[in-house]
Amino acid sequence: MTLSKFLTGRIVIVAAAVATVLVIGGLAALEPVTRSFVAQDATCLFCHQNSEYNAASTVLWDGLRPVTRPHKATKEGGQASCVSCHVPEGMLGSVNFYTHILTLTDFFGRLHEDVGDRDKERWLPPTARRAYVVRKGFLENDSAPCRTCHIESEIKPKRKRGQKAHKNALRDKETCIVCHDNLVHKNVEPLEDFLKAVEK
Repeated sequence: MTLSKFLTGRIVIVAAAVATVLVIGGLAALEPVTRSFVAQDATCLFCHQNSEYNAASTVLWDGLRPVTRPHKATKEGGQASCVSCHVPEGMLGSVNFYTHILTLTDFFGRLHEDVGDRDKERWLPPTARRAYVVRKGFLENDSAPCRTCHIESEIKPKRKRGQKAHKNALRDKETCIVCHDNLVHKNVEPLEDFLKAVEK
Protein backbone atom coordinates (compact mmCIF):
# COMPACT_ATOMS: atom_id res chain seq x y z
CA MET A 1 0.00 0.00 0.00
CA THR A 2 1.39 3.36 -1.01
CA LEU A 3 1.54 6.32 1.37
CA SER A 4 -0.98 8.34 -0.68
CA LYS A 5 -3.57 5.51 -0.57
CA PHE A 6 -2.97 5.08 3.17
CA LEU A 7 -3.48 8.82 3.78
CA THR A 8 -6.58 8.92 1.56
CA GLY A 9 -8.08 6.00 3.51
CA ARG A 10 -7.30 7.70 6.83
CA ILE A 11 -8.78 11.00 5.64
CA VAL A 12 -12.03 9.23 4.69
CA ILE A 13 -12.19 7.51 8.10
CA VAL A 14 -11.46 10.76 9.98
CA ALA A 15 -13.99 12.69 7.86
CA ALA A 16 -16.64 10.02 8.50
CA ALA A 17 -15.89 10.08 12.25
CA VAL A 18 -16.09 13.90 12.38
CA ALA A 19 -19.35 13.87 10.38
CA THR A 20 -20.81 11.25 12.73
CA VAL A 21 -19.85 13.28 15.82
CA LEU A 22 -21.33 16.45 14.28
CA VAL A 23 -24.60 14.72 13.36
CA ILE A 24 -24.98 13.07 16.79
CA GLY A 25 -24.02 16.31 18.54
CA GLY A 26 -26.46 18.29 16.40
CA LEU A 27 -29.29 15.89 17.14
CA ALA A 28 -28.48 15.94 20.87
CA ALA A 29 -28.44 19.76 20.88
CA LEU A 30 -31.57 20.15 18.73
CA GLU A 31 -34.13 20.03 21.54
CA PRO A 32 -32.38 22.20 24.16
CA VAL A 33 -31.37 24.80 21.56
CA THR A 34 -34.89 24.86 20.09
CA ARG A 35 -36.66 25.15 23.45
CA SER A 36 -34.23 27.66 24.98
CA PHE A 37 -33.27 29.94 22.10
CA VAL A 38 -35.24 29.47 18.87
CA ALA A 39 -38.82 28.86 20.04
CA GLN A 40 -39.25 32.16 21.84
CA ASP A 41 -42.66 33.84 22.15
CA ALA A 42 -41.51 36.55 19.73
CA THR A 43 -40.83 33.86 17.10
CA CYS A 44 -44.36 32.50 17.44
CA LEU A 45 -45.92 35.97 17.43
CA PHE A 46 -44.36 36.81 14.07
CA CYS A 47 -47.29 34.92 12.53
CA HIS A 48 -49.73 34.28 15.37
CA GLN A 49 -51.41 37.53 16.38
CA ASN A 50 -51.55 37.74 20.15
CA SER A 51 -54.81 39.70 20.11
CA GLU A 52 -56.53 36.64 18.61
CA TYR A 53 -55.55 34.44 21.49
CA ASN A 54 -56.29 36.45 24.59
CA ALA A 55 -57.12 40.13 24.42
CA ALA A 56 -57.21 40.42 28.21
CA SER A 57 -53.80 38.86 28.79
CA THR A 58 -50.86 40.82 30.15
CA VAL A 59 -48.86 42.41 27.35
CA LEU A 60 -45.10 42.65 27.82
CA TRP A 61 -42.46 44.09 25.51
CA ASP A 62 -39.50 41.92 24.59
CA GLY A 63 -37.63 44.57 22.57
CA LEU A 64 -39.11 43.41 19.26
CA ARG A 65 -42.87 43.37 19.69
CA PRO A 66 -45.52 42.97 22.39
CA VAL A 67 -45.69 39.49 23.92
CA THR A 68 -48.72 38.15 25.74
CA ARG A 69 -48.47 35.96 28.81
CA PRO A 70 -51.89 34.31 28.96
CA HIS A 71 -50.74 31.52 31.28
CA LYS A 72 -50.32 33.09 34.71
CA ALA A 73 -46.98 32.85 36.48
CA THR A 74 -46.71 30.53 39.47
CA LYS A 75 -46.02 31.70 43.02
CA GLU A 76 -42.48 30.35 42.60
CA GLY A 77 -41.98 32.63 39.59
CA GLY A 78 -42.29 30.03 36.84
CA GLN A 79 -43.75 31.37 33.61
CA ALA A 80 -45.07 29.26 30.77
CA SER A 81 -44.31 30.40 27.24
CA CYS A 82 -45.83 29.32 23.91
CA VAL A 83 -43.33 26.47 23.59
CA SER A 84 -44.20 25.11 27.05
CA CYS A 85 -47.64 24.02 25.85
CA HIS A 86 -47.39 23.87 22.08
CA VAL A 87 -44.09 22.08 21.43
CA PRO A 88 -44.04 18.55 22.89
CA GLU A 89 -40.83 17.51 24.63
CA GLY A 90 -38.39 15.37 22.67
CA MET A 91 -36.62 15.56 19.35
CA LEU A 92 -39.78 14.96 17.28
CA GLY A 93 -41.46 17.94 18.92
CA SER A 94 -38.48 20.13 18.02
CA VAL A 95 -38.44 18.88 14.42
CA ASN A 96 -42.19 19.55 14.21
CA PHE A 97 -41.56 23.13 15.39
CA TYR A 98 -39.24 23.77 12.43
CA THR A 99 -41.60 22.13 9.92
CA HIS A 100 -44.41 24.31 11.33
CA ILE A 101 -42.32 27.45 10.75
CA LEU A 102 -41.23 26.39 7.25
CA THR A 103 -44.80 25.64 6.13
CA LEU A 104 -45.97 29.05 7.40
CA THR A 105 -49.36 27.50 8.16
CA ASP A 106 -50.78 30.45 10.06
CA PHE A 107 -49.51 33.00 7.54
CA PHE A 108 -50.84 31.25 4.44
CA GLY A 109 -54.04 30.26 6.23
CA ARG A 110 -54.71 33.95 6.79
CA LEU A 111 -54.08 34.78 3.11
CA HIS A 112 -56.35 32.13 1.74
CA GLU A 113 -59.34 32.67 4.01
CA ASP A 114 -62.48 32.67 1.89
CA VAL A 115 -64.46 35.76 2.78
CA GLY A 116 -67.49 34.27 1.00
CA ASP A 117 -67.45 31.37 3.45
CA ARG A 118 -68.26 33.73 6.31
CA ASP A 119 -71.90 33.67 5.23
CA LYS A 120 -71.97 29.89 5.26
CA GLU A 121 -72.25 27.60 8.26
CA ARG A 122 -68.97 25.85 7.52
CA TRP A 123 -66.86 29.00 8.04
CA LEU A 124 -64.94 29.06 11.33
CA PRO A 125 -62.93 31.97 12.69
CA PRO A 126 -59.19 31.11 12.52
CA THR A 127 -58.85 31.20 16.31
CA ALA A 128 -61.67 28.68 16.78
CA ARG A 129 -60.35 26.43 14.02
CA ARG A 130 -56.91 26.28 15.66
CA ALA A 131 -58.44 25.75 19.11
CA TYR A 132 -60.30 22.66 17.86
CA VAL A 133 -57.13 21.17 16.37
CA VAL A 134 -55.10 21.79 19.55
CA ARG A 135 -57.84 20.41 21.84
CA LYS A 136 -58.05 17.25 19.76
CA GLY A 137 -54.27 16.84 20.03
CA PHE A 138 -54.34 17.32 23.81
CA LEU A 139 -57.13 14.74 24.09
CA GLU A 140 -55.18 12.22 21.99
CA ASN A 141 -51.89 12.62 23.88
CA ASP A 142 -53.39 12.71 27.40
CA SER A 143 -52.63 16.43 27.84
CA ALA A 144 -48.90 15.66 27.71
CA PRO A 145 -47.81 19.34 27.52
CA CYS A 146 -49.68 20.08 30.78
CA ARG A 147 -47.91 17.20 32.48
CA THR A 148 -44.44 18.56 31.68
CA CYS A 149 -45.03 21.13 34.45
CA HIS A 150 -48.05 19.93 36.43
CA ILE A 151 -48.19 16.71 38.44
CA GLU A 152 -51.89 15.91 38.68
CA SER A 153 -51.71 14.08 41.99
CA GLU A 154 -49.96 17.06 43.61
CA ILE A 155 -52.41 19.76 42.47
CA LYS A 156 -54.36 21.06 45.46
CA PRO A 157 -57.17 23.41 44.38
CA LYS A 158 -58.33 25.93 47.00
CA ARG A 159 -62.07 25.58 46.34
CA LYS A 160 -64.08 22.52 47.33
CA ARG A 161 -65.48 22.21 43.82
CA GLY A 162 -61.97 22.07 42.35
CA GLN A 163 -60.82 19.57 44.98
CA LYS A 164 -63.76 17.29 44.17
CA ALA A 165 -63.23 17.66 40.41
CA HIS A 166 -59.53 16.73 40.71
CA LYS A 167 -60.31 13.78 42.97
CA ASN A 168 -62.85 12.50 40.43
CA ALA A 169 -60.45 13.13 37.52
CA LEU A 170 -57.75 11.04 39.21
CA ARG A 171 -60.23 8.28 39.98
CA ASP A 172 -61.73 8.25 36.47
CA LYS A 173 -58.35 8.84 34.76
CA GLU A 174 -59.63 11.93 32.96
CA THR A 175 -57.15 14.10 31.12
CA CYS A 176 -56.64 17.83 31.85
CA ILE A 177 -58.22 19.17 28.63
CA VAL A 178 -61.58 17.58 29.56
CA CYS A 179 -62.19 20.38 32.08
CA HIS A 180 -59.57 22.96 31.15
CA ASP A 181 -60.46 23.47 27.48
CA ASN A 182 -60.69 27.27 27.85
CA LEU A 183 -58.09 27.79 30.54
CA VAL A 184 -55.59 29.98 28.73
CA HIS A 185 -56.70 31.51 25.43
CA LYS A 186 -59.89 33.23 24.33
CA ASN A 187 -63.11 31.39 25.08
CA VAL A 188 -64.06 29.05 22.22
CA GLU A 189 -67.09 26.81 22.60
CA PRO A 190 -66.20 23.11 22.21
CA LEU A 191 -67.42 21.21 19.16
CA GLU A 192 -69.93 18.39 19.46
CA ASP A 193 -67.36 15.71 18.53
CA PHE A 194 -64.99 16.97 21.26
CA LEU A 195 -67.79 16.73 23.86
CA LYS A 196 -68.65 13.21 22.66
CA ALA A 197 -64.99 12.15 22.86
CA VAL A 198 -64.77 13.56 26.40
CA GLU A 199 -67.84 11.58 27.50
CA LYS A 200 -66.34 8.23 26.41
